[in-house]
Amino acid sequence: MKTIFITISRGGIIRNIFRTGVVSRLLDQDFRVVVLTQYHDMPELFTDFAHENLILEPLYWNQKEKFRRIFKELYKGVVFNSTVYARYKYSIGTPKQPNQFFFPLRMIFFAPLRFIPGVKHFIRLLHSLINPLRAHDYLFEKYKPVLVFNTAAGGDCGVLKSAKRHSVKTVDMPKSWDNLSQALFPTKADFLIVWNNFMLDKAQEFQGYSTENIIVTGIPQFDFYAQKDGLLSREEFCKKHNLDPKKKIILYGSSGAQLFDEARYVLLIREAMRRGELAFANILVRPHLGYRGDADRFTTLEDEGKVVVDKSDKQNHKLRDHYDTSIDHVYNLFNSLYHADVCVNSASTLSLDAVACGTEVVNFNFDAGPVSRKNNSIKRLFVSDYVRELMDADGTWLVKNKKEFIDALKGILEKGEQKDSKKMINTFMYKTEGKSAERITDVLIRIANQG
Repeated sequence: MKTIFITISRGGIIRNIFRTGVVSRLLDQDFRVVVLTQYHDMPELFTDFAHENLILEPLYWNQKEKFRRIFKELYKGVVFNSTVYARYKYSIGTPKQPNQFFFPLRMIFFAPLRFIPGVKHFIRLLHSLINPLRAHDYLFEKYKPVLVFNTAAGGDCGVLKSAKRHSVKTVDMPKSWDNLSQALFPTKADFLIVWNNFMLDKAQEFQGYSTENIIVTGIPQFDFYAQKDGLLSREEFCKKHNLDPKKKIILYGSSGAQLFDEARYVLLIREAMRRGELAFANILVRPHLGYRGDADRFTTLEDEGKVVVDKSDKQNHKLRDHYDTSIDHVYNLFNSLYHADVCVNSASTLSLDAVACGTEVVNFNFDAGPVSRKNNSIKRLFVSDYVRELMDADGTWLVKNKKEFIDALKGILEKGEQKDSKKMINTFMYKTEGKSAERITDVLIRIANQG
């Protein structure tokens, strides 16, 4: 029996790899699957997938590294682009402001590294020599795996280093569509699985992969949207969330991290309805699962029959991403997107989910109120390369002031206006027929059997 190692470092990856059936298909093909996870002592997370050939072992994801901060700067510098620039200059993904004292130093000493031939290979080699990260070596000696599948490229690189020392084939996969342009991955795997053509291009441009070592599969969690398991009727869904089934549904998706005052945008919609500028509709606010207490930012807006904050997902604060790993969460997200008449968000990946479900999307790029400085403006969220290319695909309604915001909602809700999303689907989703997880499994089996 051949053994495959799979890393699981976040709750969201349990959804992507376990809930979609990747692991169960491997087990059905008579592979032994050893899951390396820091949650190995939380077997309740994996109860639904119990199998005699499924084994949990520790993942030492935070091994001590020498010169860690310097290497992080090097990893960003060698792939310097608009995404890295945005993180040098603005708070992105976290409310913490970057220290502007270091901005000119980074631009002078690190950003030019991208122009030096062979520098990515050199930095990776240097990191391996200084930080061999041997904590997992004993697991390779114990199980003799034929393949390692790392599901959070850029992180958990210690497993890949151990695999290379033991001459084991490796497959890497970014955990999200925006990871490839943020920093160089410390260890280059033999193969890289990406979700879409956008990621394919970025893997070559920033991570040094050649096309023959990159496999495009589609987005595994989007399989649920095509398969339609757990789909409720509109009446059942509205009853669950105390919504009026006779009214249109506006789904507001939070960006999390308190990057800006999101409540203001919900208020803009509600006030437009009160003034008669927009037909009355249900507003369902979806907090961001990845940020503790995100729902609290919207509770003061709750207004029976008008604004409802979805509190049905349960955060697990023992996990790095606070994720709800239950199948109920998967179904609730799918139903929210499926039954919504429009999804409103700034520059969230939820836009892709909505388009995959055939739901219109309004993205807003304007400040709903005064901001004290540019670093607090919502416009900073549109600097990154992946957001700019998503907007360029023109599959969503991008609005840049309050009037355009309300007009776009009016056109969708009252006139049934639609965007052509074919380009966005081709660029960012690859295929949406519900077989992405199956393609991932086939890739793993093929590589494992080729040895």
